Amino acid sequence: MNQGRDINKLMQGKRRLRRHLEQMKAVLPDVLEHAFDRFYETQPVTYLNVEKKAYRFENLLLGLRAELSLVDGMSSLRQVAGRTNYVADQLDSLEAAVFKRARRRRQRSFNLADFFEKFANQNNTGASSGNEAVSSLSEAYAALDLEEGCTLRQLMAAFRRLAKKYHPDALGGDRSNESELRRVVAAYQMIKASLAA
Repeated sequence: MNQGRDINKLMQGKRRLRRHLEQMKAVLPDVLEHAFDRFYETQPVTYLNVEKKAYRFENLLLGLRAELSLVDGMSSLRQVAGRTNYVADQLDSLEAAVFKRARRRRQRSFNLADFFEKFANQNNTGASSGNEAVSSLSEAYAALDLEEGCTLRQLMAAFRRLAKKYHPDALGGDRSNESELRRVVAAYQMIKASLAA
């Protein structure tokens, strides 16, 4: 009986997500048409950028639809839904720029980029207690459990893994690991800066 309900819930989720993908795809021709009318003659480079982004969105949506067809459980459905929400948010940004309107407000799930920006702002205002400081590059690598000479991709993967592990949203609101989280972010910033140099 529970298995039947789970399958039904999965199928309903897939249908809703498929409709959402189709709705996003249906927006692209309007965005291109409006961009053409608004930019083609006066700002052709802007139009070409919008066109390039629209085609990229089209490919992303096709990829998400293919992923959705392979979904066989709720966890994989949530992953595709998370990626879909990210793409929807980016598409909304493009629409807002083309149509000269305010962005729609979306309730977003945990986003590491948003967290990272918020944390950086807190650090700049002195919100850090000082226990999280990373004093050397070798200490930063140790904090992220990485070896020196890692790639940017490995750095991002380690950062995401540890940030999700220590973030209060992942721990049901428990903020007892915030100092570890701040240390992870500080280590990430230091290593990223050294890789960019």
